Amino acid sequence: MTSKKPEIINPGGPEFNINVDPRVVALVVVAVLLVMWFSMGGPVYTVDPAEEGVILTFGRYTKTTQPGLHFKWPWPVQTVEKPRIAEVKRLEFGYVTGVDGRARTFTDRGETNLLHEAQMLTGDENVVNVSMAVQYRIKDSRAYLFNYRNEFELAAALKDIGEAALRQAVGDRPIDHVLTTKKSIIQTEIHDKMSELADLYQCGVSIETVQLQDVRPPDEVAKAFQDVASAREKREQITNEALGYQQKNLPRAEGQAQQAVLEAEGYRDARIAEARGQVARFSALITEFEAAPEVTRTRMYLEAMSELLGKVKLTVIDENAGVMNLKAIGGGNPGFSAGAALSQGNPASSR
Repeated sequence: MTSKKPEIINPGGPEFNINVDPRVVALVVVAVLLVMWFSMGGPVYTVDPAEEGVILTFGRYTKTTQPGLHFKWPWPVQTVEKPRIAEVKRLEFGYVTGVDGRARTFTDRGETNLLHEAQMLTGDENVVNVSMAVQYRIKDSRAYLFNYRNEFELAAALKDIGEAALRQAVGDRPIDHVLTTKKSIIQTEIHDKMSELADLYQCGVSIETVQLQDVRPPDEVAKAFQDVASAREKREQITNEALGYQQKNLPRAEGQAQQAVLEAEGYRDARIAEARGQVARFSALITEFEAAPEVTRTRMYLEAMSELLGKVKLTVIDENAGVMNLKAIGGGNPGFSAGAALSQGNPASSR
C-alpha cells in the first residue's frame, strides 16, 4: 500500500509593504487625547442659570462660580461640579410617592414602616398619626457637596431632623390643637426648628415649605374622635349664635339705658331749676313783705283768689222763676248745685 505524503503549503507569497507616516500617527493620537481631555473636563466650562459651578483643584475645593462661561485649569488639575441650586427637592414623612405617582401612606395595609414613622404622642398623651411633606433646596453648594458623602446620606440626615422637629411640635400640644386649630402654628414651628438644625449640622440647604398632609387619630378610636369633633362644632355653632344675639341686642339695650339716664338727668335738672326758681321767688316775696307787709299781703290774696275763682263755675237764678229742678237744670254738675245753694241762701243776688 502506497502512503500519501502530506501536502506542504508554502507560506511564502507576495510581499505587502505598508508605509505609515509617523506624523499622521502622532496627529491621530493627539486628536484622540484631546477628545478624551475635553470629554473629561477641558479648560472651558459653562454653568447653567439653575446651577452653580464648584471648582476643585486636585480634589480640594477652590471657589464657586456663577452661571455663565468660565475657564479653569485642564483636567486633572481642576474639575468642576455643578449642583442645581434652583431645584426644589422633597422629603416625605408617613407616606411615599411611587414612580407611578401613587402615594402609599400609613393608612394602607402592610405599611408598618410608614405607620411607625407617622404615629406619635401628643402633649396630652393621645396617639395621633401625622404625615408631612418638606421642600428644600441648596443654599450652600460647598456644604451640600462635601459635608456628607452623598446626597442619600444628606437626605437621611434631613429626614431625621424633620422627624425630630415634627415629634417635638406635636408632643408640645394637645390633640385638639393638632387635629384642628393649631396646624399652621405647628407647621411654622417645624419649619423654624428644621432650619435651625439644618444650619447646625451644616447641611447646606434651606427649608422652603413644611406642609402637614394627613392628621388623624388611629382607626381604633376614629369614631369617638368624630363624635367629639361633632360636639365641638355644635358648641361653636351655639356660641356663635349667642354672640350674634348679643351683638344684635346689646347695642339696643345700651341705647335704651343711655336714653333713660339722659331722661332722668333732664328731669333732675328741671326739678332743681324749678326749686331754685321757687326759692328765688320766695326770697323776693320776703323782701317785698318786709318792705310793705299790707300791700304784699293784699296782692298775694288777690292773686290767690284770682287763681281759685277762675276755676269756679257761677250760676245766676232768677227768684221769680218759682220752684225749679236744679238737678235737671244743672245736669248733675256739682258746681251748678253749689251755686244754686248759694243763691237760695242769698235771694237778692248770686255770684
